[in-house]
Amino acid sequence: MTGLSLGLGTVGGSAAVTSRWSLWAVHLSDGVLADGWIAGGFIGAILLVAMAMWYTREEDIPRIGVLSAAFFVGSSIHIPLAALPTSVHLILNGLVGVVLGRQAPLAIVVGLTLQYLLLQHGGLTTLGVNACIVGVPALLAGVAYPLLRRLGVPAFARGVVLGGGAVGASVLLNFLVLLLGGKEDWEMLAKLVLLAHIPVVVIEGLMLGVLVRYLERVKPEFLQPGPSSSAAG
Repeated sequence: MTGLSLGLGTVGGSAAVTSRWSLWAVHLSDGVLADGWIAGGFIGAILLVAMAMWYTREEDIPRIGVLSAAFFVGSSIHIPLAALPTSVHLILNGLVGVVLGRQAPLAIVVGLTLQYLLLQHGGLTTLGVNACIVGVPALLAGVAYPLLRRLGVPAFARGVVLGGGAVGASVLLNFLVLLLGGKEDWEMLAKLVLLAHIPVVVIEGLMLGVLVRYLERVKPEFLQPGPSSSAAG
């Protein structure tokens, strides 16, 4: 689960308790949401992927593969929280959006699928919802990056806003989905997850600020959407 993971295992042999602890994440697990939300999530994810594929050509695939790997690896970088018996880990959807632009949902879906299959993060039935929660902010970051650049916003500030903003938006979407679409009353847990991800928002904002400033100096073309975007446009 991208975000918080308690790593407590089954408490007192109760699978229900384990499921409840697994909600400490931006990836929602199986059995958490109502069926209507699950169906809507898959519809949204299909639309995001279809749009991304429209702007993708064969030469864009290596770039998408690299960012899919970075997004996947980010889930293994943990940051302990002193106030809670748990840790948070990086999401990197802002980075994916800034580099890939409209192609970002492809990398997000591939990364989420690998995280579920290899790390048991998230769920199979909630894959569509999770793709929307993480992918929509990534897509918005990709759209906002060239706009902020044309407005003359400094590179570091752009990275901070887009890196932290993408994570913050994903956490907020996760909060709303739990609040409105959960099978149970997850209000208190949703609020705790929201607060616990504040360090991730700050860290990823600063990290992307440094990366954007550095890459714009040494390899600015790496931060632009792939050539297929302009070609399709």
